[in-house]
Amino acid sequence: MEPVKLAVVGAGLIGSRHVRLIHRQPECSLVGICDPDPGRRPVAEEFEVPFYHGLSALLEEQQPEGAIVATPNGTHLAVAEVCAAKGVDLLIEKPIADTLPAARRIVEVAAAAGCRVLVGHHRRHNPLIGEARSLVQGGALGRLIAASMMWTLLKPAEYFRVGWRSRRPQGGPVLINLIHELDILRYVCGEIRQVYAQSASQARGLEVEDTLSITLSFDSGALGSIIASDATPSPWSYEISSGENPYYFHTSQNCYYFLGSEGALAFPRMELWRYGDPAAAGWQHPLTKARRTVEPADPLVLQLNHFCRVVRGQESPLVEAADGARTLAVALAVQESIDRQTPVPVPAQADAGGGFSETAQGRQAGPPETESCN
Repeated sequence: MEPVKLAVVGAGLIGSRHVRLIHRQPECSLVGICDPDPGRRPVAEEFEVPFYHGLSALLEEQQPEGAIVATPNGTHLAVAEVCAAKGVDLLIEKPIADTLPAARRIVEVAAAAGCRVLVGHHRRHNPLIGEARSLVQGGALGRLIAASMMWTLLKPAEYFRVGWRSRRPQGGPVLINLIHELDILRYVCGEIRQVYAQSASQARGLEVEDTLSITLSFDSGALGSIIASDATPSPWSYEISSGENPYYFHTSQNCYYFLGSEGALAFPRMELWRYGDPAAAGWQHPLTKARRTVEPADPLVLQLNHFCRVVRGQESPLVEAADGARTLAVALAVQESIDRQTPVPVPAQADAGGGFSETAQGRQAGPPETESCN
């Protein structure tokens, strides 16, 4: 079978990582890179592919079957419209867009053109997350009662030398980092009905929050909590605990806990706690611990190979556009709850609109818009 022809739109930090992944995978081939910044040309030269300032020219001349969109969030819609008009399938980096109206428009444009969209919530492709979902949804824990997450680490001082990272509304961990945790909670535990969030910024005194407490209610009746801070030297976060990204120091600590009526799961060590004898249950009886073995794999590689099969029509996207829009809706609900200091419901159909104030509907998710490849 011929490799799937892919283009990369946006050759910054994430885009160049996708370029390298494509280069190493026999499933696909890189046919071109688009970026309005001429300083990104060396990425194309390194891999000996054409470099374009305009997306339309790339699509016309190279005719890729799929495109990976790694431009700033505010440009995702414009890129999607151009690609959809040419029938090009899309892998759009998370979040799907910068606002809910833009996310809904991507859903509509893709559906009208018959284009397939995969949203880049790459952690869903991690075999550890897949096993956790199977255990929770397969009833291994009984009825899910609660889930608790810690995302606590120390961002270095130089991180905040990039101006927008220390300013509202684009900066802060909610829309940059915690959208991952919120997406995993949706994927493992089910839809989130309501959020209530509080934040503090006393650790650094910046405009953006550095610490948060988030309470969540699920459609199933289960409850959830997230304690988050990017200002503490802590070993408990997905990045540090899972070992998924070699850039982070690895501690092998648990950071997620899923609690059910018949058992509990500690993640990512995959420790399953139960009573050995169901007839002898209660705090005076001993618990047993079993550890599930999960073969590690790079979720970004698995995501890329999945996208190739999506383009070929062999599989449906694991994270469709409407699904990505719902995760964005939860993250924006957290931001609105912080601003309003009150619980905020998450619209049942985020891709269809409704549920939020006008402020939240237009709130931007991610860094400021820059020039796009269109």
